[in-house]
Amino acid sequence: MRNRLRPKGRYSWRYQAWLAAAALVSTMVVVPTLVQAAAEVPPAAPGVRVEEVVVSKTPYYTNIEATVSGKIENYNSFKLNDPFRIVVDIWGVAQGAVASELPAGTPQVKSVKLSQQGDKLRMLVETPDDAPFPFLVTTEGNRLVLSVGGGQEGKVTSLDRPAAGMEPSKGKTVVGIDLEDLPDMSNVVVTTSGAVSHEVVEGKDSVTLVFPGASTEKGLLREMDARKFDIPIRRVRPATGKKGIEVAVAFAPGSRYSVKEKDNAVVVSFPKAACAEKGAVVAELVSGRTVSSMPAHAGQEMEPAGGAPKWGFVTHEVDSRKKYVGQRISLDFKDADLANVFRIIAEVSNLNIITTDDVKGRVSVRLINVPWDQALDIVLKSKALGATHEGNILRIAPLSALRAEDKARLDAKKDVEKLKASLEGVIETIPVNYSKASDLKDKITDLLSEGGKVQVDDRTNTIIIRDLRKNVDDVKALVAKLDTATPQVLIEARIVEVDTSFTRELGVQWGGSYKSEGSTHFGATGIQDPSGAFIPGQTLTNTKDFTAATVPPNYAVNLPATVGLGSGGGIAFGILSDSVRLDLSLSALEASGKGKVVSSPRVVTIDNKEAMIEQGTQIPYSTVSASGTNVEFVDATLSLKVTPHITPEGSVIMKLEAKNDSPGDTGASGQPAINKKKATTQVLVRDGETAVIGGILQVTRKEDQQAVPWLSKIPILGIFFKHDTTQSSNRELLIFVTPKILKPEPAQARIY
Repeated sequence: MRNRLRPKGRYSWRYQAWLAAAALVSTMVVVPTLVQAAAEVPPAAPGVRVEEVVVSKTPYYTNIEATVSGKIENYNSFKLNDPFRIVVDIWGVAQGAVASELPAGTPQVKSVKLSQQGDKLRMLVETPDDAPFPFLVTTEGNRLVLSVGGGQEGKVTSLDRPAAGMEPSKGKTVVGIDLEDLPDMSNVVVTTSGAVSHEVVEGKDSVTLVFPGASTEKGLLREMDARKFDIPIRRVRPATGKKGIEVAVAFAPGSRYSVKEKDNAVVVSFPKAACAEKGAVVAELVSGRTVSSMPAHAGQEMEPAGGAPKWGFVTHEVDSRKKYVGQRISLDFKDADLANVFRIIAEVSNLNIITTDDVKGRVSVRLINVPWDQALDIVLKSKALGATHEGNILRIAPLSALRAEDKARLDAKKDVEKLKASLEGVIETIPVNYSKASDLKDKITDLLSEGGKVQVDDRTNTIIIRDLRKNVDDVKALVAKLDTATPQVLIEARIVEVDTSFTRELGVQWGGSYKSEGSTHFGATGIQDPSGAFIPGQTLTNTKDFTAATVPPNYAVNLPATVGLGSGGGIAFGILSDSVRLDLSLSALEASGKGKVVSSPRVVTIDNKEAMIEQGTQIPYSTVSASGTNVEFVDATLSLKVTPHITPEGSVIMKLEAKNDSPGDTGASGQPAINKKKATTQVLVRDGETAVIGGILQVTRKEDQQAVPWLSKIPILGIFFKHDTTQSSNRELLIFVTPKILKPEPAQARIY
């Protein structure tokens, strides 16, 4: 795998570690002399300043190009670990008006920070998630280019190389097919195991490398699609042909290319246009302003939109949404003075830190790879300190002192407002239409200043206010929102009662007698006479022939249906001769009835107010007590009681009671009973919809039979010895409710 970039630096890693340790010790021990030492360092070369810093990206690299007003004579680059940082120092160059931080947001570079340290300009590069990347620094005249990338981020390959230690392939073998993208060209590199000949076959917008007699692993025969990288190469298709291995390269129309051999490899190179060498510009610093071309979300972590970075260190203001975005540092102190710790943080953060005389004490802390604003937050919390941030100045003081300052500032502001209210206050009258002015008085008092006053005129329902114009406008806006018409609701209930009944009876009466030619008489009679009196053992006497006018004393089976005038009917049969008389009467009754009662009470009320409507009679009841006879009245009425509440989404919550009481049957005491039908519930119904809030279904089935024992069980003939009665009734009660929100009609505008 080819890679143009390699980690480079002027010092070895051991020397770098020694330098870092020496810098930390000198910072901890000689911190009070930092200001003096900085003053003794020679200033930067006059007139040599940074003009612009441009960050551009290619598919695999990010280039940071710094242009200065003069020639770059001396520079140094090295890296820091834990967290990973790339540092470039340029001697004899001043920062000038260029901003101190440039968000990049590329896959290799998170941000670029510039700071002036004596006579040198330091460029600090942060990578995403502190991931290590190879880098290369080059200079040319007044330009310094730092390229970050390569390694795993800089290759596109069809298959990784065979692992180390494996036996190399014998014969003609293709061991690798790679695609490289460099700043000035894109290459397709085909690596062979030795001197393998090749042929070049040109086509339309394509070129094919043929390796006669060569073989390769199946894993390398994969197509590579490079269209998404915006380079001259479009696709690379390796395959096994008739002659051997064929590698077809498709490129953009009009692209130039060259084929050459180098170190057991065949390279097909596609030079890029001159304008493509710098890559896509993602950010640029020019004369102190930042011009960013990256997506809007790329720099949000570094700097909130609309102002300076909002650091996560503690202030005397409560803010639970902290987000630490500072540069990561490591601190390891034991019993260190607070002032020296704050000096170190000021050096890293590029902030000017001022402490009050009350900030004293020492602290022991060990923090590894944490944002500097989080480290500052921990130190401030441990010592009950806070900070105020104004521009690039950070003032540190005890939290109690900062809160006292805020309280004094608020008290002074209240005094000023009170004085202004008495001198510059305006008087306004606010008429109230739908509410009570006295009810709104308590709600608007909190909006007034210390010198503001409010009064209420109950006769005209008006609020009189005197205060500053701003507060008066706030009160008027609040009254306009609260003084609105209360919506009204029409509630309509339907109480439906349905009764159905059915009755069927079937009865029989029969009897007879027989007289022989002699003196013997036979008869079949009942045990009762026609008047219903018992006649046990009565004999049937008949001294003359039977005639139609002769009525037998009673029936042997007397089980008739309940028939009468206007109900039921029957058929009588008879056999009459000189010696035989037989009477048979069949009676039947069938009755059915249907009834339906619909009661529809309705009432209108405003939101959250109870309403009731009632109609009916009062039934007197007499009660006897020690004091005498008292008369009490009981309601037998149809009524609807409801309390509605309109929800913001347009539904209605109702607490309602619907009942329909009516007089019932008269009891033994001569006083009627009360038939009660009542439903009490709380429901949620949408505007205009109907809901069933309750129902009762009562079903009655009854079958009666009067019969002569044993004889009624005889098949067919048994019907002459029994009386059957069948009764059924259904009673159903349903209660419906429908709410309707009444829309207010627009009032006609009036001109005063």
